[in-house]
Amino acid sequence: MDIFSSFSNKESEYNNLVVLKNKGKDYSLLDIKKLVAKSAKSLAENKCKNVLIVSESNFDFVINFLAAAITNKEIFLLSDLKKTFLVDVEYILPDNINTDTINEDFGFDFYIPDYKNTFINLYTSGSSGRQKRVRKNLFNLIKETEDMLFDVADVINQDEKRIQLDTSTTANHMYGLTCWLFFWIYNIEKFILNTDEILYPDRARFDNSIFVSTPSFLEKFERYQIKPDNSPLMIFTAGAKLEKYVFSYFENINIPICEIYGSTETGVIAQKRSMDDYFCCYRSVDVDIDENSQIVVKSPFFIGDSVTLGDSIQLIDKKRFSLGARKDRIVKIQEKRVSTEEIENYLKSTGFVKRAYCFKHGEKLACAAVLSQDGIAYYIDKENGGRQNLIKALKSFLKDKSEILPQKWRFLDEIPKTKNGKIDIEKILEIFNTNISLPLVLNYRKDSNEALYEMIFSPCCNFFEGHFQNFPILPGVVQLYFAHQFAQKAFDRNIKSSPAKKVKFSHLIRPDEKIELILKLTDRNIMYEYKNKEIVCSSGIFELTDI
Repeated sequence: MDIFSSFSNKESEYNNLVVLKNKGKDYSLLDIKKLVAKSAKSLAENKCKNVLIVSESNFDFVINFLAAAITNKEIFLLSDLKKTFLVDVEYILPDNINTDTINEDFGFDFYIPDYKNTFINLYTSGSSGRQKRVRKNLFNLIKETEDMLFDVADVINQDEKRIQLDTSTTANHMYGLTCWLFFWIYNIEKFILNTDEILYPDRARFDNSIFVSTPSFLEKFERYQIKPDNSPLMIFTAGAKLEKYVFSYFENINIPICEIYGSTETGVIAQKRSMDDYFCCYRSVDVDIDENSQIVVKSPFFIGDSVTLGDSIQLIDKKRFSLGARKDRIVKIQEKRVSTEEIENYLKSTGFVKRAYCFKHGEKLACAAVLSQDGIAYYIDKENGGRQNLIKALKSFLKDKSEILPQKWRFLDEIPKTKNGKIDIEKILEIFNTNISLPLVLNYRKDSNEALYEMIFSPCCNFFEGHFQNFPILPGVVQLYFAHQFAQKAFDRNIKSSPAKKVKFSHLIRPDEKIELILKLTDRNIMYEYKNKEIVCSSGIFELTDI
């Protein structure tokens, strides 16, 4: 039974069925109907046709999305209120949902929405960074859901138990919308929607669940060797390529994983369940290639006849293919065409680099790289290594592979990703545009309230110049800067940039010393401490501005 049909039947046999969980509380179908009715009544009274949903809460998102659909509003989805400038029409912003009043009368008559004339608008930038709007309808999403559920029938029908839908992402984008929200919309008998977002891998608790996540989140399971106490029935992942070592990790702990290939424009296209498999198309999807070997997609999952994407593919047969490079990852430097993906793959094959992202920065090729353990060992080797020698070694390897070599380098603990698992191009540009050298992060641990970064500051960092001659030490202002940067990154909170409170400098920090930066989150503050073994070098407190 889909939720829209059950809404239209006031005396539905499913009214008392628990269909959603939020903050530890169970909600029946009747509870959800009453909340949706309240939101729908408010939307219906507004003459504006367009509804923009930018809910920080998954729970609010679900209620407002259903209310907008049944009132035949045109729906616009964004993940960030700062990007409302992308919406070039007049719109309504729904209120947050007040669950204290779910026992009120309906005050609204439910009708099944017109699937082909109820539209959803999503925004995507792919790997180009240029935002564009993609318009779909409910019919597209329902057809997509049918195919996906058909493909995993062996998982969802293995017993009579109902399945909980857990997620570490949101439904403001194509993948989360289909795999998480629409699985539930399509069949409330089989699925229970859990709107409590999973924020930390070590705190993930699964209860006969399908887990909808992103490659960047799943990498953390492998990084910290986390094995859930109760394994999910299956993990769905999309949004970026799933690295082989992550695929292998979940295979080795016997958790089935389904990597989905698709786009906002096309919806899902194909999937694979093993790292060595080809991608297999969903049953309603047909693919072909154009004269540039780029994939051409036909399916009922979007409006229009066909869509050509920037990915090149190699067809195995009518329903299987392997992925090649993206056209929009090819840049022109010094009149030469360079595939940034090829450079990244070459770097990873050195054994020194675990992950990399290359791009054109000005008129030069730039590279953000995450070092492997061998790469870190080379970097911190005072006799034969160091940052400059590592760069020379990587360039030496690349010179036989490409005429154009990266000239700008940043060594990071991870490649920045958006909440949806895409490369965060804006954040990477911010890192490269900041004229301050970065420490090398050797190790990183984090839970909900504490984070620890083990790092070294290379002697070639630009802030050691002149501070002081023949006896370089880490300036106090630099310590404050990085404590602030890493605190914001670790906890994703808004922090006052200055002044910090109770700042104390008690021991010098020298180049090439292994330093621990310890961060502790409280209700109102983040406390930081730099330590060299057991010696506290400096400490202080940052105030939160979003409390």
